Amino acid sequence: MEETMLISYMATLVILAAFLSIVMSRLRFPALIGFLTAGIVIANFMNLSEEGESVVEIFSNIGLIMLMFSIGMEIDVRKLKDQGRFALVVALVQLPLMVVGGTVVGILLGFNMLQSICLGAIISGSSTAVVMAVLKSQGKLDREHIETLVLIVIMEDIGQVIMLSILTPMLQGSEMSGEALALLIVQIAIFMIACFTLGLMLLPRIINWFYKRSNDELISLLCIGATFALALAASKMGLSVAIGAFLMGVIVGTTRPKEAVEHFVDPLKSLFMAMFFISVGMEVSLGSLSQNIILAFIIFAAFAVFKTASVYLGYWIGNEGGRNGFVAAVGLCAMGEFAFIISKQALDYGVVDQSFYSAVIGAALISMIALPILSKYSDRAYDGAVTHCPKPVQSVIGSLNMLRDGFYSILGQLSSRTADLFRRGVTTIYFNVILMAIVVVVFYHIYDPLSWWLDNKTGMGDHWARVLIMTTNLLVLLFPALKIMDNIRLVMYIISSGKKKRDSSIVDDDMKKFYSSINPLILAGIASIVIVIMTPNKLDTISHIVVGIIAIIALSAYQYWKIKMHKKEQETSKTFEDIEI
Repeated sequence: MEETMLISYMATLVILAAFLSIVMSRLRFPALIGFLTAGIVIANFMNLSEEGESVVEIFSNIGLIMLMFSIGMEIDVRKLKDQGRFALVVALVQLPLMVVGGTVVGILLGFNMLQSICLGAIISGSSTAVVMAVLKSQGKLDREHIETLVLIVIMEDIGQVIMLSILTPMLQGSEMSGEALALLIVQIAIFMIACFTLGLMLLPRIINWFYKRSNDELISLLCIGATFALALAASKMGLSVAIGAFLMGVIVGTTRPKEAVEHFVDPLKSLFMAMFFISVGMEVSLGSLSQNIILAFIIFAAFAVFKTASVYLGYWIGNEGGRNGFVAAVGLCAMGEFAFIISKQALDYGVVDQSFYSAVIGAALISMIALPILSKYSDRAYDGAVTHCPKPVQSVIGSLNMLRDGFYSILGQLSSRTADLFRRGVTTIYFNVILMAIVVVVFYHIYDPLSWWLDNKTGMGDHWARVLIMTTNLLVLLFPALKIMDNIRLVMYIISSGKKKRDSSIVDDDMKKFYSSINPLILAGIASIVIVIMTPNKLDTISHIVVGIIAIIALSAYQYWKIKMHKKEQETSKTFEDIEI
């Protein structure tokens, strides 16, 4: 490509993006809309050559890497540990609900399962830049609540990075053999484990060591070079370059030269981020957008309703005031940068078509335009809802609030050690439920390629290959299910004992014996069997019944052996003996 052509393309793209962003800012819209609009204008009203498109693609990839690197650097691990407990509660409540809600909406709209899961992941996050700009300009929340929202959005970013990591092999799976897909999953697991262990332990020390012996500019160049290296490694392992850049940002965020690197990177990020969003806009044709505008409004409506309801529920569970919870929930109703990243990835892999992609971009634009209006009137909407709420509904809400307040009263009565045990139990239940959901989704998508691979490698036939996969699925699910049932038993015991203590009663041995008599292994086995049977796998009913009966017999035999060996009494006696209420 000639030098003058490259310069002319860069000048055209940057000036157009800057002009439209200024116009949008004057209209009190986020500058991000200007970048997307520039891309739409270029795609629909300008005749860009192949060389021009390649320029945009190259700088778009650089922009994605710089954007994800900056998002990663914003994550202060120490601050999350000290102040992020409430934000973590809100994020852990709303993220799964958003994914499930989006998946259900996708299924109702006629999308296949993978497209529906993509829609759930797309709508699960909010835009940090847009949300903060709107809330700060309107002054609806004080500084403390705005910082809490920042932490919530950061938690969402982390959650969406995890979703993107899980989605990557699923998006590629439609074009891969079972053997290649299994290898890809192993590679991704090795890469993520290496980054979160060796990366977080070694790289910050190396960067700090170099920082002592260099200056701000040189250490910034080193960090940017390392970012591109890790992005390349992620790409080689089958992940998006965004994952590697994000992880490097998290690593740099824990080092001493963090502020110097942020100052150095900020102008580069602004330039290349504009190119990324221009490329996103260039994928949208006005014809496709107009044809799918109703779908865009449906996706936006689903996003706004689920986001408001799930974040408000998170605030309510976290024992926060209803007014602040509603204002904060409405204030997060702007689809985030990951909506563009995930949807573009799905489009590139051919999982979604142009109409789906255009509708998502349209929904994101609608959310960014609507947020200032929704946020401006959120407090009035809450006051009006409280004033005109029917008495039966008020009574139900009052009862729920009393239950929540009683629950927190019980937690306040517990010793610090038991409270920590309770929190660990709830956390264990939550993450194992998420793990079970991931296992179910993964096995649902690998049934066809893996059964084909087993049939070709062993000649066992498609039916027996699927039976083997279903049995493996059952065994894999059994471990997290056992953890869930065991911790549910523990949490219920702590709550029941806390109630007795609050009511000045003595925690008797009968209660311990009752909860000790509950068998978590049998309950976990039954739950796993039900989930496996409900997961579509093209096996007939007889095969499901046979596998279920064999599993129940095996679990019963194992439990009988434990009782015979007098191990059950020893384990259950230790379960609640050391808990101090």
